[in-house]
Amino acid sequence: MKKILVLILLFGMIVLYGCSTVFPFLQEEKKEKDVIEKIDSLFNDPLFDHAFWGVQIKSAETGKIWYEKNQNRMFMPASNNKIPTTAVALTHFGPDYRFKSMVTTNGEIRDSILTGDLIVFSNGDPTLYERFFLDSRDVFKDWALRLKAMGIREVQGRIIGDDDAFDDLRIGSGWSFDYLDVWYAAEINALQFNENYVDLTITPPLMPDGELMVEPNVESSYFTIETDVVIGDTGKTKIRVDRDYGSNIIRISGYALAGDESFMVSPSIFNPTLFYVTVLKETLLDEGISVNGPVVDCDDLNDASWRDSTKILFVHDSPPFRDILKGLMKRSQNLYAETMARLLGYDVYGLGSFSNGRKVVETQLEAWGIDSGSYVYADGSGLSRYNYWSPSQLVTILETMYHSPYWPVWYEIQSVAGQDGTLKNRMKGTPAEGNVHAKTGTIANTRGLSGYVTTRNGELLIFSFLINGHLLQSNETDLITDKVLELLAQIGD
Repeated sequence: MKKILVLILLFGMIVLYGCSTVFPFLQEEKKEKDVIEKIDSLFNDPLFDHAFWGVQIKSAETGKIWYEKNQNRMFMPASNNKIPTTAVALTHFGPDYRFKSMVTTNGEIRDSILTGDLIVFSNGDPTLYERFFLDSRDVFKDWALRLKAMGIREVQGRIIGDDDAFDDLRIGSGWSFDYLDVWYAAEINALQFNENYVDLTITPPLMPDGELMVEPNVESSYFTIETDVVIGDTGKTKIRVDRDYGSNIIRISGYALAGDESFMVSPSIFNPTLFYVTVLKETLLDEGISVNGPVVDCDDLNDASWRDSTKILFVHDSPPFRDILKGLMKRSQNLYAETMARLLGYDVYGLGSFSNGRKVVETQLEAWGIDSGSYVYADGSGLSRYNYWSPSQLVTILETMYHSPYWPVWYEIQSVAGQDGTLKNRMKGTPAEGNVHAKTGTIANTRGLSGYVTTRNGELLIFSFLINGHLLQSNETDLITDKVLELLAQIGD
């Protein structure tokens, strides 16, 4: 009898123990199911019945698919196109790669005179700008010091900009003529200064009879500013800044309210090579080195004799790739992304064209399991509306980078929700703040967000959310995606 009682007690304990382990598991499974149902409801919001969502959410650890919708269909990705560009560039070059700019001459140093031309070559260094230096001209000022240290006080010849590392197609395929005068469509070039645009700080006067103040971040004779602005004491400031293609006359027109706050606009510059060498010459003059000859874009020279017997005076290295890629992804800087595509082409094929860069990208993606005929990679940045990717392909790239030796760098260069980059003002005060690391994307009627979110119980999830054809405001699509990420971040409570 005692044996039977003992067996009954043991059996009861086993049952209770089993229940204590199974019930929490079932409870957690139910919570996850509830979250997925909420996510499905959000992506089927009737407000977006006219548009198309593409979604995939996948565990980085186990490969489990948490949710998907139209995951294999093609979508315009907008700046999510920077994901393949940057992933391939980081994989190819590594985080410590540096662009190189060479200052050379075809002349001799006699007494204090450089008898020939001063020639500048670069493979696309985009960092001669205030995000990397206090003054965009700091590198040029350093070059002036180096020339002086070599005894040079006068350049007898020309200053030639050698931009032949890249081809001469300075805008991307499918870019619209409407925005070519705006900073985010700045021309792509091997010689880049001030990110190939100029920052104008515009300040209305305190009184209606005052004058509008326009301050460029770089003073140069290369561009001209014309103003035709009416100043008044009622209404709202409405200023238009534009530039005809092929011209560097920047026109500022419209109406400004007296006493209104300063604001910044950044028109692009035509022919970055001439902008580069013009400001270089102006800087050398300011630093006490006279230049007798004109500034020249090497493409305007009829013969190549200037290349004969050139000698390197010195080489300038850019900041490391990890810092440049951080600016590319967090700021969503189109010029940097386009530069990466061409740098890949230059490194592998000897000419930095987009078509050469695309071949490098396609080869790498093939190695990652993405067939070249299954997507359209039309530019490096996503500004083109010719690009097409599926959410599952973007997740594959993000998953590959999770397993990459460069994962810590890759994760760090993404925008962080509520903290920095293009996600600085999103998901604040939610469990997704400081958690979500992702790349945003926006062009007309298109929105994208792809990256990583960590659940409360520590599981890293990879996601890609793309929407095409929506007729609402971008922040209305954000209400959906950001709520989904908030829900995912809470899993495991």
